[in-house]
Parts: sequence; structure tokens; C-alpha cells
Amino acid sequence: MIYLFIIVIIVIVSIKIIEIKNKEKEKEKETPFPYKKNKYLFSLTERSFYNVLEKITSKENYLLFSKVRMEDLLWIPRNISSKERFGWRNRIKSRHVDFLICDKENISPLLVIELDDSSHNTIKAKRKDAFVNKVFKDAEIPLLRVKVKKYYSEEDILKEINQKLFEGKNDDK
Repeated sequence: MIYLFIIVIIVIVSIKIIEIKNKEKEKEKETPFPYKKNKYLFSLTERSFYNVLEKITSKENYLLFSKVRMEDLLWIPRNISSKERFGWRNRIKSRHVDFLICDKENISPLLVIELDDSSHNTIKAKRKDAFVNKVFKDAEIPLLRVKVKKYYSEEDILKEINQKLFEGKNDDK
């Protein structure tokens, strides 16, 4: 008899918990989320540089992407313990790169481009930049850092891109 009473109590409590959760879900559906659309995806300087990169990549056999998560570009080998994998993943999961150039045929990453403004001059930013530099060096993805300017020469940027893309390739011969 006592067991039956306990089972009935457990069932009633479970039903109440489910009802409360369902009410919370319904309330969430009715309550607007606080998210708002950004007016622009790029800052003015990023947009200016994007326009130059877009012209360059459309002439070459490249695809241009922007604001790509580092976690989508990189993976961690299985031989790393799950605890270490979690730690390494956490170091990149909320970060993105400014621009990514990919091979048009395979959509494989060829070059990461970071647009550096004056905010990259702080000690904290320099530490973050050094980390990102090492990440991409060790992952064997070339990284090009470009200082923000009022004007970008397509020829100069293409020259820098090609230098980074073909850097070290002649050493293999």
C-alpha cells in the first residue's frame, strides 16, 4: 500500500513538472527575444577592404568568405584527450577570422586575412594576435595581416595574397 502511494505521488509530481515546463515553453514562445538586427555586417573599413578583396577574388579562381568561425576552419586530432580537446576547442570557439579565401573548385581554405586597425596595438590584442598567428601557422593555413588604410591598391593586395599563398612552396623542390 505504501509503495502504491509513493508511486502515485511520483507520478503526480512528474505530471506537475511537465506541466510547468510546458507553460514555460509557451511563455517563451509569446515573449519576444531581445535580439535585434545589426544595421551592417561590416564596419566602414571592413566594407572598403571587402570590396577590394571581392574584385581580386572574382578575377582569380578564388571564393571570398567573411567572418568565418575559427572552429569551422580547424579540427583537433582524436589522439588528444577529450579534456584537452575541450580546452583547445574553447580557445577558438568564439573567435572568427575577418576574411577567408578558398579554392573555388574544392572550397578548401587557402588563406586567412585579418584586417588590423589601431585596436590591435594594445597588449591584450597583441597577445590574442600572437595566439591566432600560432594557431594558423601550426595548422598550416597561411595568415595575412593587413593594416587598415584609407585606400587599398588591388595590385598591392593581390601581390601580398600571392606571396602568402606561395610562401614556402618553392622550398619543397
